Amino acid sequence: MAKSPLKDKDFIPDDESLSQILGNRWPRYQETVAELGKRKLYPEMYWYGPSSGWAPRFCIGEVTVCGIYLAQNPLMGLVGVGDKVGGYLDKDMDLSPRARNLYEMTPKKGPLRWIEAQLATRGDLEAFLSLVDGKLRALAKEGVKPKDEPPPARIRRKEPGPPKEPGKPGRKPVKSAEPKEPPLQIGPPKHYPIKEILTAGRG
Repeated sequence: MAKSPLKDKDFIPDDESLSQILGNRWPRYQETVAELGKRKLYPEMYWYGPSSGWAPRFCIGEVTVCGIYLAQNPLMGLVGVGDKVGGYLDKDMDLSPRARNLYEMTPKKGPLRWIEAQLATRGDLEAFLSLVDGKLRALAKEGVKPKDEPPPARIRRKEPGPPKEPGKPGRKPVKSAEPKEPPLQIGPPKHYPIKEILTAGRG
């Protein structure tokens, strides 16, 4: 099976290439993007890593509201919910029953609950949008709201970060902290030979 161009870090995704890659999933993608555009959320292509490749995320400033994974068939909507937003969603009575089930049935992984919603049918899309609306309501209570500005002329592409230096993966080496007080001298100082110490009557 040929590798998807979306998993090539040097690939430049745009509407023309996406329509060819997605095929019969392209109309659903356009519909989802249009619905999120009504909420003043616009796609920014983001490199999610080698396994997921390029996929759009939708942000308010530095806050990511949701994303769409393109590698899956059907497409998959993604909403990350932390404790603060989750506290609002727990009491949000405007979530649709299907969105509520998706939220409550998704376990937390670390500090976030990653809610995945298929986008195969219109009902799937409505459940995903209900989750997005719930998160937007929660963010608005924290003062995070979409800006009232026109959409970008085309899909923005966020460049991946600089390549990692070769070496073993894992934590960076931790530098040892400098001692606040000089350590106690154990044994004779190195710059005094034994002969001088004995002569001075200190041996």
